Amino acid sequence: MLSKKANANMLETFVQNFRKTKVYGTAFESVSRSWSWNRFLSDVRKTAQALESIRQSQPATVGIRCADYYHHWVLIFALDRLGLASASFQNSYGPSFKTYLDVIKPDFIVTDVALEVGISHCIVNAKWFSDVFKNKDDYTQHYKSSGFCRIGVAAGTDVRPHKIGLTQENIEQNIQQLMTSNILSLSDRPDKENLAVICCIGIDILAGYQIVLAALAAGSPVKIIEHVQIALAVIQQKPIVLVVSPLHLEYVISSLSPISRAQENIEVVVVGGRLPVELENKTKAKLTNKIHILYGTEEAGVISIKNNDTSFDSNSAGKILPWMTVEIVDGRDVPLPKGEEGIIRVRGNTVIKNYLDQDQYNNKKFKNGWFYPGDIGFLSEENEVFITGRADSLASFGGDKFDLRLLDHILKAYTGIEDASTFSVPDENGVPMPYAAIVCHVDLDGAALSAQLREKYENLPQLTLIWVDRIPYRSDGEPDRDFLTNGIIRSRQK
Repeated sequence: MLSKKANANMLETFVQNFRKTKVYGTAFESVSRSWSWNRFLSDVRKTAQALESIRQSQPATVGIRCADYYHHWVLIFALDRLGLASASFQNSYGPSFKTYLDVIKPDFIVTDVALEVGISHCIVNAKWFSDVFKNKDDYTQHYKSSGFCRIGVAAGTDVRPHKIGLTQENIEQNIQQLMTSNILSLSDRPDKENLAVICCIGIDILAGYQIVLAALAAGSPVKIIEHVQIALAVIQQKPIVLVVSPLHLEYVISSLSPISRAQENIEVVVVGGRLPVELENKTKAKLTNKIHILYGTEEAGVISIKNNDTSFDSNSAGKILPWMTVEIVDGRDVPLPKGEEGIIRVRGNTVIKNYLDQDQYNNKKFKNGWFYPGDIGFLSEENEVFITGRADSLASFGGDKFDLRLLDHILKAYTGIEDASTFSVPDENGVPMPYAAIVCHVDLDGAALSAQLREKYENLPQLTLIWVDRIPYRSDGEPDRDFLTNGIIRSRQK
């Protein structure tokens, strides 16, 4: 059995240490109400007591599926208090949920709706929380974690997703570096108790999870808001730190009034992909000049940061952070000089040691203390990192990664399609969007084809189909995706 420990090192302990005197400050707020840090911890204690029986079966990982954002965070902290590792799942029971389920393989799930997944679970719906929150707040037990306290999925650096884990020490170190560097710039802000941190990155993603923890530790309220309500929050002229992917940012900019102008009270943190110049310029004109673009991975954390107030080349991924080491190597792992393009590898105190599922992929991605994210690029003399491509067939559409070879396979297996190749084309804001060139001489049901693609990738943006006589191929047998991309771009310029 896991042993009790009165002063166990829990999430709430080190967040509380960072917050210091901010115990009465707001932790979460929605459009209609707010929860103080003290109220939040009280709800955590009551929830932990109600779920204590889960520990009897000693589950290695407990999954969480809960659409209510506040309740979801209460469950994360409650399971941590019980010494149990948690893993968050998406709200919709779609392909992403099933992929996460297959990768994480939780032993138990707490869920707000009934699930037919063949895994032990209990229902924690709105009525359950309402009843639990009425209980007496007298639960004082803490249980020491026996290893990992947070489990997630890394899906952006390989053609298949992998299971990864973070210990309490990993998380505390990552949060401290997020706060003390200029990544989120929360700790030194005089208005941090009045600003709202709006994180559009899901809790199921480790980056979204840790950014919210950093906001709570800094004493800044986390605003619970639907994506469609962000434009309304922007016009209220209150301090905001908006954490988004490029696709989220594109949506926010498109929803603003045509006469909207940049505000000094707003900062934007872009996670999950390079910010196109076109979208960056629109953001500076209509939303804010304060933009921070992060390059990193779930396995390594943040590797470099590009701030708008520093002179950067538009193709730069930013300055390498002090605790990270980045090298460019050739195919034999020989380091290359500055300015020469090659394979990117990184190491540092935020890089995990290995995946938890596949040993053969550990040998490919983790070598002698280095992690290989699969990106191609080069370093400048000023220690900036430039990303110029991928060593595999992964493509980023708005921050999410997709395997183009798998999309090709699905298309080519569809009735009537003789050959196909997917590729990316920037939209009017410069954000890459998915296109597919197909060789097809029969009528095609586009809706049915789209549904089949979404069975694998529910977050795939709208796919644009073009009909061609043949697919161009390179000498190595791979489709010439660059040729297809440049062909569409040239056609627009006519």
